[in-house]
Amino acid sequence: MVNSNSQTPPEDLEKKILLRLPLKSLVKLIQVSKKWASIIRGEEFRREYLLRSMTRPRVMLMVERMTSLPHEPKMSWFHDVYEEQRRNPGSGEYEVLFHSVYQEKKPSLSSGQQQLRIPFEKVGSNISQPIRGLTCLHLDTKVAICNPGTKNYRILPEIPALEDEEWRESSIKCFFGYDEDTNVFKVLCIKTRNLSSIPINDCHVLTVELGAEPSYWRRIICNDDHSPVTEALFKGGFLYYGAWSSTGNNLVVRFNVTSEEFTVWEPSEEVQRDADFSFPRWKFVIYEKDIALVDDFAFFPAAEIDRDGTNVFPILVIDEISGDFERKIIKIHGWQQKVGDDVFYFKGTIGTGELVFAQCSGMDGLMPGASFSVLYYDTKKFLRRSTIEAVAGEHILEARTFLDHVDSTWLM
Repeated sequence: MVNSNSQTPPEDLEKKILLRLPLKSLVKLIQVSKKWASIIRGEEFRREYLLRSMTRPRVMLMVERMTSLPHEPKMSWFHDVYEEQRRNPGSGEYEVLFHSVYQEKKPSLSSGQQQLRIPFEKVGSNISQPIRGLTCLHLDTKVAICNPGTKNYRILPEIPALEDEEWRESSIKCFFGYDEDTNVFKVLCIKTRNLSSIPINDCHVLTVELGAEPSYWRRIICNDDHSPVTEALFKGGFLYYGAWSSTGNNLVVRFNVTSEEFTVWEPSEEVQRDADFSFPRWKFVIYEKDIALVDDFAFFPAAEIDRDGTNVFPILVIDEISGDFERKIIKIHGWQQKVGDDVFYFKGTIGTGELVFAQCSGMDGLMPGASFSVLYYDTKKFLRRSTIEAVAGEHILEARTFLDHVDSTWLM
């Protein structure tokens, strides 16, 4: 006789099984069982799932695209598409598309691939570096946080507008960070005037505690007036970004996400002269676990060629305690023979020690139907390629690459 009162598996066993499942399966299971939903949304499960995911980080590609156009674009199609959508919102589907695959060796599109589409008008396409599985997007005064793995996003309170007539001539930079001490995310907002680039010392912070009611924007004080001119890089509780002072000097700004205090460093004249250094031309990357700056003009294959035919390019490694800058030279052997003439930019290093390069995009960098490649280069001079094929008919406006994205159950 069959016992109809069969016992369900112990909760500990259920949790162990759930921890091994991909995010797309967890998203479905929370709709099936209230018990599973309770386990998956629990703080302990979230922490353990995140720790497991950190052992298999991803490379994430964010694509702005048009899926349909009323006419065949010309060579200046980037501007044509953008202006057409601005003039006539119904002229095509303008959206933000996320792809992510594992950074492991020889990743395949079927190995951990995730995709998420978000209408552009919801949050825009200014995107932050992913932190603990979440990214922050903003458009003008609109802000949202997004989990590409679970395909969920949350609209945050709008950024307070400037209280004067110069609002239309002002721009906003938003930076995304995480405070491990209190287990909350924070969004830093800094406003500057576009025409003069004059700092206006208007800084706000929004604390995002997931699962709690929306917070409000708090004004904070920065004693060093500056205008942010680069995107930010988050590392170890600090946000790093490039800025200009009121006199036009190049500055590196460090924001402590916990204390909400600013530290400002200015590269020496010698460093700036030797490296031909200026913002926003230089970008922040992680190089061998350190904060570093790389010259975006040092792209491949146009990087400087050494006497032995080796491609070389400079980086500036920053001492996170003193703020000193050390100039280093990176050498890539046999680039032209292995890659050819496609243009790539250095994006930093990953846990395997490999240097990562992402294909140029934006403007005329990627035409409709083109594929997008990420290259990995190790110390043994081995180069591997991960390629995402574009769907026929897609018009890619821009593609941005982020390293070390991880799966998390936030926002589920």
